[in-house]
Amino acid sequence: MYQEKHHKKSRRTRKSAALLVSLLLLLTVTVGSTIAFLVDSDGPLHNLFNPSDVTTKVEETLEGNTKKDVKIQNTGDTDAWIRAAVVITWQDAEGNVYGQVPAKTDYDIIWGSGWKTGSDGFYYWPSPVAANTGVTGDLIESISLKGTAPADGYYLTVEIIGSGIQNKPANVFNTEWASSGLKVDSSNSDPMQWTLVSK
Repeated sequence: MYQEKHHKKSRRTRKSAALLVSLLLLLTVTVGSTIAFLVDSDGPLHNLFNPSDVTTKVEETLEGNTKKDVKIQNTGDTDAWIRAAVVITWQDAEGNVYGQVPAKTDYDIIWGSGWKTGSDGFYYWPSPVAANTGVTGDLIESISLKGTAPADGYYLTVEIIGSGIQNKPANVFNTEWASSGLKVDSSNSDPMQWTLVSK
């Protein structure tokens, strides 16, 4: 009887010892593999999300007192809608603005074609402009002084201020530039074929 009990205890002890050795071996392999992986890794991985950058640049040619071929280039990294403001003033050499706004009879202007006039006073190119090197058509073909300045030391200044906004999704234009009185017709599946239409 004593031998049976002793034999059963001995078996239990051996099973427990075998189980303990197996667990230690498994733990050693797991920890060793993890350390080997961490040592072999290049470091933590991060998901980087870079926001789009929409920037514009005015392209124009100056010939004497005539500004020609005024267009806007998309210099950003995403396709964009482009708009422009045209500010015509009398200024002196220091940039001081004369109190009288130039009349339309003071200059000759030939507008380009294709642009849409928004109800907010901006001019909108009617389709998206490609990233990096895309360019609009001429906003102004030419503008030049026709008369004389209202005071000595002042000259006609024509400033073009271009701006852009990403073209996707369509509701970006419709929300951010809602005051334009225009909206995006996105019925075409290709966003570069979308157009601006009146609301």
